[in-house]
Amino acid sequence: MAQFESELVVAASHRMGMVQDWARQDRKAALVVSALGGLLGGLCCLAPIVLVSLSITTVAVANQWGNLLYGEYRWWFRLAALGLMSLTLALYLRRRGVCTLDQARRQRNRVINLVLLSLLGFTAVYVFWVYVVLHEWGIAVGLPWRQWEETWALPASVLLMFGTAVAALFLPRWFSGTASSSATSAEPALPASHTASPDRPSR
Repeated sequence: MAQFESELVVAASHRMGMVQDWARQDRKAALVVSALGGLLGGLCCLAPIVLVSLSITTVAVANQWGNLLYGEYRWWFRLAALGLMSLTLALYLRRRGVCTLDQARRQRNRVINLVLLSLLGFTAVYVFWVYVVLHEWGIAVGLPWRQWEETWALPASVLLMFGTAVAALFLPRWFSGTASSSATSAEPALPASHTASPDRPSR
């Protein structure tokens, strides 16, 4: 009986270690993917800055390009960034053994955790990159962007980054139940001698 209880403790410790390792890997993947997605989503505002900085065009022409790219195509850039994020996360999960819809359903809380953290991180990076960094950078190189007041962006990005940090710390704990159950199902079955038989007297 003591040996059986000892093996249960070892198995539980092993499962907990697997869950914590998954949480660390998922957290890192979500933050990296969301950061890259946020940066890519702001390329529409980076292009006119690069054109002016490299003296490829005049400020007026670069501003027209900026108005066109941001005014007409900003959602295309955002959707392209989100699509690339989705593809990257799908490949990441596939490499971690989530290859089918059935496996995704069994680990649905882990998938939800990864997606939510990625979206929150993407929003934080995108707002800070586009409406704080690129906005001020464009003004610095001479683009007439001061006419658009983006004073909301800095406090909003700070709040979003704080929310992302909190989510990165706590979401893996909130959604670790499914990962734990999946790890349990992946454990080898205990020997038959350790399983309770119907005629064994209760203790």
